Amino acid sequence: MSTSTTLGETRPEWARRQERERRHRRAKSRLRLPSVVAAACWAVLLLWWAAVYPAFTGDAPEPGAPLYAAAVRALHTGPAVLVQTAAAAFALGYLVAALAHFGVRGRYSGPVALALAGLPPTASLVVSATPEAVATVAALLLTAAGLRLLARRAQDTLAQGGPAQRLDLAALTAAVCALALTGIRGAGTALVAVAVLLLFLPGARVRLALLTVLALAAPIALGLLGHPAARGGDLHPLRAADLARAQYRAAAPLDPALTAVAPPADWAAAGADCSATAALTDRWNPAAARRAGTELADAWRQLLRDHPDRVLDARLCRGRIAWAVWAADGGPHAATGVPGPAAGSRGLWHPLHAAASWSHTLLRAPQLDWLLWRGALWAYLGLAAAVLHAWRHRIRALVPVAGAAVLGAQLALTASAADQDYRTMGAALFLGPLLLTLATVRTRRPA
Repeated sequence: MSTSTTLGETRPEWARRQERERRHRRAKSRLRLPSVVAAACWAVLLLWWAAVYPAFTGDAPEPGAPLYAAAVRALHTGPAVLVQTAAAAFALGYLVAALAHFGVRGRYSGPVALALAGLPPTASLVVSATPEAVATVAALLLTAAGLRLLARRAQDTLAQGGPAQRLDLAALTAAVCALALTGIRGAGTALVAVAVLLLFLPGARVRLALLTVLALAAPIALGLLGHPAARGGDLHPLRAADLARAQYRAAAPLDPALTAVAPPADWAAAGADCSATAALTDRWNPAAARRAGTELADAWRQLLRDHPDRVLDARLCRGRIAWAVWAADGGPHAATGVPGPAAGSRGLWHPLHAAASWSHTLLRAPQLDWLLWRGALWAYLGLAAAVLHAWRHRIRALVPVAGAAVLGAQLALTASAADQDYRTMGAALFLGPLLLTLATVRTRRPA
């Protein structure tokens, strides 16, 4: 029998009651900050939802995420986006609570979360009916759950379990499932992020692995059942764009089946403007491209076998949105893609809708592009703050755990980016500013 257990049994009833009351007050105090932050963020996001009702963008569900599209159709666009606002508000409060475990005061993290809920680049993403909105919220949940589990590991309480840890594991499972249901890119992000967590959270490896397998079961079953969106995805235009880039770098005779898809000059022009697959798909004959699917796949496999550097060159060019702070200069598709409001976005009150549209347009000034619309800068700043905090407090695992979701998104974009849409790096736009608050912690406070 341990000494603490013996002392607990010999203490009088009034002392044990006081200890229980102190624990209860401490638990209520820990819940106050995330609750206030989540409520405030939801209030701001509800204003955005009312301003752009039914959704800022995303009138037509995207075929690359069939289950998300089915959910939007089942709930209808307006209610589905309303659910997204509640999930985003909860995720922001949850992440603020996770940062508090590492000494970040609410006076710093709370206003940052509120600003993210109100600024047009981030708020308009949350109120859009697009898989990127769900992927962003999932990245917030995954990072918050990972940080809270890491804090328990630092306190040597990871193996003890308890309601709070069950909440963290449930949030992590929900995040992985949500990422996987947003399409192939989301599943890739989830796999990379979970692989990092498995390396640096040894006390929870078995549970994390089992929960990840369960979370990925639905999209894997979808693929095995042969859903057309899961089977084909975006591989067809991605591979064709790789071929176009290779044709631009080293002109060679094209297969007659490929010249039927687009003239050689169009293939070379699309290769010069390598930032988006649309540089080719806007020029080609869609019917001929479907007929030449086998020839395209064979030519791409040969290119990968003989010149893998050219495939990597094409993927890195399209994946520039993931790594580069500034947009490229050349080509009509090189600029950061910022979708405007959909035609059906009319809002519930015209003055509120006009204010939201005006503020979104205002911040599209080219000089602000690198600061407000590209996630790479915030990914690096957030990582730098995590490195500084890890160095100050000797928590080496903080850097990979804090950066796991963004790293997963960057690698997934490198493999499968189709354009320079800023929404694909939405996770960094949210996580970077919040992780930056770690730099405010000089001396560790008890959580």
